[in-house]
Amino acid sequence: MTADELIALIETEEANCISTTSGALAEQRREAMQYYYGKPYGNEVEGRSQVVTTEVKDAIEGVLPTLMAIFVTSDEIVRFEPQGPEDEAAARQETDYVNLVFSRLNNGFMVLYCLFKDALLQKNGYAKVYWEKYEETGIESYEKLSDIELAYILQTYPELKIDKHTAYNDPQTLEPVHDVVFRRTEKRGRICVDPVPPEEVLISRSTSNQLAKSRFVEHRTKKTISQIREMGFTVADDIQDDTQDAEFNLERQERLSFDDANAGRNESNPIDKSAREVWYREAYLYVDFDGDGIGEYRKVSLIGKTLLDNVEFDSLPLVGGSAIPVPHKHYGMSFHDLVGDIQLIKSTITRQLLNNAYLANNGRLKVLDGMVNMEDLMTSRPEGILRMRTMGAVERLDNPLLGAPFYNLLDYFDKMKQNRVGATDFPNAVDPDAINAKATFVEAFRNAALERVNLMARILAEGPIKELFYKIREVESKHRDKAQMVQLRGKWVNVDPREWKTRRDMTVTVGLGTGSQQTILQGAQLIFGMQLEMLKAGLGDRVVTPMNLFQSARTAARSVFPKDYEAFFDDPTGKPAPPPPPNPDLLKIQLAAEKAKLGDKQKRDKMAMDAMLELKRMGIDLIALANEANQHDKEMRMDEMLQGADQEHAHVEGMFDRAAQVAASREAAQRTPPQ
Repeated sequence: MTADELIALIETEEANCISTTSGALAEQRREAMQYYYGKPYGNEVEGRSQVVTTEVKDAIEGVLPTLMAIFVTSDEIVRFEPQGPEDEAAARQETDYVNLVFSRLNNGFMVLYCLFKDALLQKNGYAKVYWEKYEETGIESYEKLSDIELAYILQTYPELKIDKHTAYNDPQTLEPVHDVVFRRTEKRGRICVDPVPPEEVLISRSTSNQLAKSRFVEHRTKKTISQIREMGFTVADDIQDDTQDAEFNLERQERLSFDDANAGRNESNPIDKSAREVWYREAYLYVDFDGDGIGEYRKVSLIGKTLLDNVEFDSLPLVGGSAIPVPHKHYGMSFHDLVGDIQLIKSTITRQLLNNAYLANNGRLKVLDGMVNMEDLMTSRPEGILRMRTMGAVERLDNPLLGAPFYNLLDYFDKMKQNRVGATDFPNAVDPDAINAKATFVEAFRNAALERVNLMARILAEGPIKELFYKIREVESKHRDKAQMVQLRGKWVNVDPREWKTRRDMTVTVGLGTGSQQTILQGAQLIFGMQLEMLKAGLGDRVVTPMNLFQSARTAARSVFPKDYEAFFDDPTGKPAPPPPPNPDLLKIQLAAEKAKLGDKQKRDKMAMDAMLELKRMGIDLIALANEANQHDKEMRMDEMLQGADQEHAHVEGMFDRAAQVAASREAAQRTPPQ
């Protein structure tokens, strides 16, 4: 398949995607945002009430705090399960590290907030997990470096480049010294987790609930020419971008124009060509590009009809899902789908009530034609005079206020909204006669109202959230090139994602909000009290074991301190016996060895300094030598001069290592019982 054929195939898939720029889905999501923002419906009449109620926004903002609390109450959103007893420590470390990457290194709270809000408002929410390469530059300054010190720094730290160098003689010692400013540039990488606007994602029509199995997914985003080049692509300043449909996407225009009518216009600067904005597209598709008859998963990057990259790829970086899914379909339902009609009805009723109140307060008059001075009638002022030819020539035209039936109708639609989305105002949702009911009834009412929200949380947990954390673990193990020290559970530990096993068994710890945690704590306390009563009754180990008490205590601690619960109680089983006291003779030998090694190191350092001074006396430029240290002949010269010191050092170390081995063997023989 040629590059032109691949681009043509992608354009065909784009045209057939669900979330086209002006299709039915785009129109529905645009209307949902209009309802959320409380924009006019377009049926308003001049001189009449134009109020718009906000049931869609109220429902979303009512559910969202509860939904967020379920996930972010604990630092441990997900938990990787061990594959055996020997795997418990590794699984726990992976759990802590992945949660750390998401929550602290990537502002996981806002990622979840945007994903959930998009799912509630626009049917589906999306997030992207990817590895970003970048360069980190720092400045280091040194004063009065000797020739040897400067040469050593340049040879030891090749990433340091001299940014500014001043050489002079020290006024006190008259020795040559250097003031140097180094620039350190290091290539680094980091994992990024970003929320993605739904209109930026194109999905194949054949996609089911599992986004990862879609035959075609595309992420299109607006980037400057400079940003494209920073990604490693070589592009011309005038590269053509014909993706204008993305610019005029209905949803995008609605979001951008909410508080700024011109927010959607192109902000490219004609003077700075690197700041020109283009639509960068990443297409993920199954295609037989190599012509072997079997389709492979490929990532294709392009701008307009210009192909930037075409590589085989292993995993889709995007995750997405709905809080109210429709079986066997990718796109679910939004709160606009559930309560949009209620908002329209309540807006209509509220407008009628306001129009009625206005007419009641500013009612019309009945006037006998020709019997009233109309100029007086139309001039309303305190202590004014109305001239009439006969009494009763002016009467008020009654306009009765709409009463209780209309207000009851509004209450009816409020309850309908609560039933549909599960959002309710707990204090005000209970009937007045039930305010003084027992607390158990109120709690039961609350739990019933939360059932729908808890179901949404579980659906999101088992869908996009689970897949999101799989992606984080996958990207870390694939791209992290070295171990790093991180603080987990209050301790600094060495984490190397390259050594992680393949692991797909994961538990998402949702449903552990404040209410659920309190319930778990109360249950653990109840069980613990029953265990103590059994011990007092003399049942002892027959019914309650130390392990039983430990499990109750740990469960209670975990409900209060989900992250640090292990610090409060130690497992009574499997604790190793305390080690025997060390052999004093062995300690003496080890101490002597360390002293000898230290002294030998000082000797070696002196020999190295002497060698460098000898180079200086020979007229060799040490700075040039250090800059060319990668050349083989220079390395050989340095190695030859230090070889004698290395051999002597190794000889001394070997002597003391053998002495330590003899002492250890004697100690082991003394501890071994006779046969």
